Amino acid sequence: MAFMTVASSGGGDFIPFAKFNSSAGRWFTKKDEPDAQEFEITDMTAIFDLEHLQTGWFFFAAGQAPSKVFDPSLSEMSASPGDGYRRGFQLNLYSEKNLLGAREFSSTASSVIDAMNDLHTAWEAGKAANPNKVPVVKCQGVTPISNKHGTNYKPQLEIISWTDRPADLPIPTSNSAASAPPVATAAATHTPPPTAASDVVEF
Repeated sequence: MAFMTVASSGGGDFIPFAKFNSSAGRWFTKKDEPDAQEFEITDMTAIFDLEHLQTGWFFFAAGQAPSKVFDPSLSEMSASPGDGYRRGFQLNLYSEKNLLGAREFSSTASSVIDAMNDLHTAWEAGKAANPNKVPVVKCQGVTPISNKHGTNYKPQLEIISWTDRPADLPIPTSNSAASAPPVATAAATHTPPPTAASDVVEF
């Protein structure tokens, strides 16, 4: 089952971000240090903490920290805080090799929400067979989605293995259990992925 259809403004210690640029079809993060510059994640393979995924309202403005109002649960949507806020999601990722540790991932882009809905469905289908494990997810490529506003890209996210939860992967202090239907998002036209998964899982 997909996840999307506070009230809190967030919580816990600050975690550096990872992001998917849907207009470019590329992943980015930065080091956990002052004035660090963004760099591209060339192999997006990481643990996705889908069990603690949160949904809510997000407001992103250039040069400012995002404003976030989370839903009480995935089955209960909070009221919109006002103009400029969009529906989105947030969860933590982890990879020492590719992300330099734990990273916070959020988005309001419909193409990314669509990809995460697919991933959430796969996670729900596999979690019973992998108790006390977290999924290792690889971005196998991107699918272009064109409309009147131009072309955006949907990441092709696939669970490639399951592993023990790392001690350094934080659990959000205000989170929801993941099992509720999503808001509708634009349908994607699937094309073959440009890259293939490695036989050896490294993250």
